[in-house]
Amino acid sequence: MVIVIYMDYGKKSFRTYFFLYVLFNMLKCYRVINMEKITLKEFDEVYALFEKAFIPAELRPYEKMKLLFLEDEFVIYGMYQDGRIIGAIIVWEFNDFVYLENFAVDQSLRGQGLGSQILQAIKELYPHQLLVLEVEEPIDDLTKRRVAFYQRNQYVLNPYHFVQPPLRKNAPKVELMYMSYPDSINVYAFDQIKKQIFRIVYQQGI
Repeated sequence: MVIVIYMDYGKKSFRTYFFLYVLFNMLKCYRVINMEKITLKEFDEVYALFEKAFIPAELRPYEKMKLLFLEDEFVIYGMYQDGRIIGAIIVWEFNDFVYLENFAVDQSLRGQGLGSQILQAIKELYPHQLLVLEVEEPIDDLTKRRVAFYQRNQYVLNPYHFVQPPLRKNAPKVELMYMSYPDSINVYAFDQIKKQIFRIVYQQGI
């Protein structure tokens, strides 16, 4: 975009110039970002993004995750800017709710609100669905910051605990809680959600 400005030194022209200068810099900072399902060809790029964001215990092995493309419930959405993937989120689509698994943003772009943009995009993609994700209990600075981030994005922390099945062999078991949007869940809903996630996502009974 090109803005051509005719300048003289009158008071009115200076104000006009200043306004256009501010507008021009706002447009320079504006990013056109869209979100859509990734293709299998893009999987390696997205998995590399996840590897930089998660420790091995928090991420499925490469081959196991790639096989999940065959599952009807499993979807990975990519966040694209100028044709480049700058963020991604794993989503499991169930009849009664949508479970959000791993999500990550390009390290060079962190702190610019892209994580919140991903969560907002998911709300718009599933406007009539309950959204559910897992967090550790907020007991230290790191876990408190994570929970606070989701709370700023209107998720509710539910007071029920469970032990997450390991994603890798010999990985430690972790006690987690569910956060949900737009509403909290009762103990019955918690039990039903956990059963489906354990059976389909973790592929085991409870």
